[in-house]
Amino acid sequence: MMNNFFRCRFVPEAGAITGGRTAPGACFDVCKPAAGYTQKIVIQGFDWGPAVTATIIRLEDAIQADSVRAGDFTVVEKKEAFDWAAMAAEHNVVSSPRKVLDAYACTSCGDRTTLPTQYIRLELSYGPNTGIPFCYDFYTSKNTWCAPYELSVSLAANPALTTIWGNRIASLSVDPVIRFEDALLPQLGDFHRNGKFAGSDGKELRFAYYTPALQPGRKAPLVIWLHGAGEGGADARIALLGNKIAALIGQEFQSALGGAYVLAPQAPGFWMEYDEEGHWQDNPGIASVYTKALRELIQAFVDKFTVDADRILIGGCSNGGYMTMNMVLQYPDVFAAAYPICEAYKDSGITDKQLEGIRNLPIWFTYAQNDTVVPPADYEAPTIERLRAINPNLRTSVFADVHDTSGLYTNEDGTPYQYQGHWSWFYFFNNECVDDTTGENLWAWLGKQHK
Repeated sequence: MMNNFFRCRFVPEAGAITGGRTAPGACFDVCKPAAGYTQKIVIQGFDWGPAVTATIIRLEDAIQADSVRAGDFTVVEKKEAFDWAAMAAEHNVVSSPRKVLDAYACTSCGDRTTLPTQYIRLELSYGPNTGIPFCYDFYTSKNTWCAPYELSVSLAANPALTTIWGNRIASLSVDPVIRFEDALLPQLGDFHRNGKFAGSDGKELRFAYYTPALQPGRKAPLVIWLHGAGEGGADARIALLGNKIAALIGQEFQSALGGAYVLAPQAPGFWMEYDEEGHWQDNPGIASVYTKALRELIQAFVDKFTVDADRILIGGCSNGGYMTMNMVLQYPDVFAAAYPICEAYKDSGITDKQLEGIRNLPIWFTYAQNDTVVPPADYEAPTIERLRAINPNLRTSVFADVHDTSGLYTNEDGTPYQYQGHWSWFYFFNNECVDDTTGENLWAWLGKQHK
């Protein structure tokens, strides 16, 4: 659905922003499962990406709210998965149980109710390896929605579930097929997700964005987030859920910035593409084919909204870290600060003249030393060393590895769960980046940057 009040200008010529808010929906017709389907899932974003945290089931008959018990339900997940053991191009279909943590009568939107209803919400277990609706393909370097993705829901023997007429329900007829188009995304409700932009060079970018509540006449900084390789394409939900971007519109981050616009562009393919044939993985350190279009999108956004043009902050991870460096090297006077994370711009491709251009630009690098995807020795480490000699505004957060800091996920021996060393953006989204020398906090630092 489109919220027409907050539509952007719909014009086909290059340089125009189009799109609008994907409305979260106010209730019954929006929240209930689509015709022909009996389930609607809830997806939330976490450090590692998205997880299906609940399913809302529509029953044929209204039931008594107090007859719903978690122990009466069994859920089995069936989904597409990349075969990492065989490293095969053909994907597997795998099945695994999902533990039901809680169950309760609810409205069609999933809100708990004590009234008779046709809807039941099942809260499901999830984790770094459980409940993920994305299928990452090693050969395409892309995340896609799992196809198939199914949740088979059944009742245990002698369940307590009872209709409003007092009849026990012995079995369920629940279609296991899930429609991701109908999924509830509670963390993304304040994002406008249908943005489209056509650059003067013909390159088209999708984008999502957030607008803060501002006093009349007040301008706010613009925070730009550039996604990694797996989140390119034409579905903003993948870009927003692949990393925990919802943190940028959360109270803690917004308070640190004093209220900020958030712009999350999405490349059709990969930010690191350097020719019209789409080559990117062997980028030797040269400009992206999306450079001009992204610059024009940023300017169009600044022109449309009450953005403080002296407080444009740009950052991203991996492919997006590359694009962050690419943009500041190409347009050093546009940005107030940059925060590249595990950035993939090869140091050997950066000239001394380019570094001179950003000698006064505040830059905060974040990476983990055990990153094997983008080895620091070839990318950020030598660039940081060269910048230290000329840039007094350089900051770094260098971690030994990437591990769980929430205390929720552990290895079998009880130590914190270990993630791929490339995933250092976790620390940024959890506000755990401090400068290795000064002890400054990155979010607070971003809030102070001004040209």
